[in-house]
Amino acid sequence: MKQIIKLLFVALAIVSCADDDNDNPVNPTNVAEYTIIYYANGGSNVDQCILPMVEDFYKASAAAYQKVNVVVQYKFSTADNLKAQYENQDHEPYADRFDENYRKYFGGHSLRWVVNPAKTMDEQMKDPANLYGEINADCTCPDSLTNFINWAAMAYPAKKYILIMNDHGHGYRPDEDLPDVTKGVIFDDGHLLADGTRKHFTVKNFTRAIRSAKIRFETIYMLACLMNNFEYQFEMKDLCDYTIAATYTMPAAGGALNVMVEQFSQPSVDVEKALSAYCKADVESWDEAWGISEDTPAYTDLTVTRTAALDQLGLTMREFTDRLCNTYESGTDAQREIIDLCTATAVKVQMENPYYDGAKYIASLMEALPDVYDDAFQQKMEEHFNNALVSQHYSKYLEYHHYQVDYSVILGIEGSYSVLTWQEDPDNDSWTLLSRKRYCADGKTYLSDYTAKDGLNNYQESAAQPSDPWGSTLAETFEQLAFDRIVGWSRWLKLNHKEPSLFCPEGLSFTLPDGDVSHNPHI
Repeated sequence: MKQIIKLLFVALAIVSCADDDNDNPVNPTNVAEYTIIYYANGGSNVDQCILPMVEDFYKASAAAYQKVNVVVQYKFSTADNLKAQYENQDHEPYADRFDENYRKYFGGHSLRWVVNPAKTMDEQMKDPANLYGEINADCTCPDSLTNFINWAAMAYPAKKYILIMNDHGHGYRPDEDLPDVTKGVIFDDGHLLADGTRKHFTVKNFTRAIRSAKIRFETIYMLACLMNNFEYQFEMKDLCDYTIAATYTMPAAGGALNVMVEQFSQPSVDVEKALSAYCKADVESWDEAWGISEDTPAYTDLTVTRTAALDQLGLTMREFTDRLCNTYESGTDAQREIIDLCTATAVKVQMENPYYDGAKYIASLMEALPDVYDDAFQQKMEEHFNNALVSQHYSKYLEYHHYQVDYSVILGIEGSYSVLTWQEDPDNDSWTLLSRKRYCADGKTYLSDYTAKDGLNNYQESAAQPSDPWGSTLAETFEQLAFDRIVGWSRWLKLNHKEPSLFCPEGLSFTLPDGDVSHNPHI
């Protein structure tokens, strides 16, 4: 039984299934093989990290650019935030370029250009012809993304297209899936709401922007933190053939985007091998940039997903969810205790947000309830899960410990989920838990404070007090997602009576024991 579950989370060997029938309708004698459409924003503090990634495009060979176009639209952070990056360079040497003249010229401006390998990035950015639009244009407006996609496809047509979205990412939370208020992807510090929140794409207006474009993407790459979750994957499944995303946070150095250009310029491109080769190089670039070894705790990852397989996986996950809910409602006390234990020890992937390793959670429940999920069902889940996975890549540290990272999903209790607020003490390299806000299915919220006691996970929580409502309901947000319509996960969120772990394993760090810990080491 354990071997079956373990196999569920072993990525498939890379198998090509590129389908020329999915090519966009173009004249192949006048177009490139691929156009990479790159849309990014400095997000208030990551210009110093993103611009070196863009510069990687210029490391690709001139020969590669005979077959691949790279079209960039980049919005700089405000001049004030460029100044802050200049004054707080830390380990990011690129920020030393953000002097006063640089900030005056670029602060809040957008640039649009096609990469010319005969020039440098600085030369192209400083070309006044590449300044685009009004200063401080709203890059989180769906029309902005749609218009850029359509322009790029018209000006630089190709047989196939890749979209890269690069900025901060924040995964999916229902309370942030509101009009003009989200932390999904793309943070625009030039457009602040009344409460000081930076404006961003919601999952719905992001996918609407792509759906409104005149082309279909072969691949969508969410070059942003925390985006490899079931909620986003199912929302994008009909918009492209493949996705690339990270479950955990992405380092602020590396990128290896030149490898992507080189891979997709090869004769007779095998798209799955090309995507996997790029992702492997990208994760390796992070290890190199940060000096990561097998002894250095670092949770970095990239997953390539085959979207055509998500419908079948979703149906199997629906059956899993139905059995789970039926067992919790009508099963024995012993079965409910087992389910509660799996929920209480689910692997949390981010210290602030209610994101948990969904695949490990499903596997732990199937293994613990063989009378509910027999071998035949587990084998079916294994097959459909693996069909969705093209490849997965991890840091040297995770590879050494045989620890795999899978899609995340929201967990909560009785239709609510909790978000924690932490305060960092950089002098002691430590964090203190300050408060917890519970978002309820009916839109109500409750806030409680914490008092630290002995040990990182030993806190005294105050009584929860009513807080301002979060502006919507679970039914109007989460239950409108393709993931919930297919899988019915909200039914389990509302039925579950056990609080999932509020803390990441081992407190805030992920120090794994030596040896094979591919099976959930925290249960």
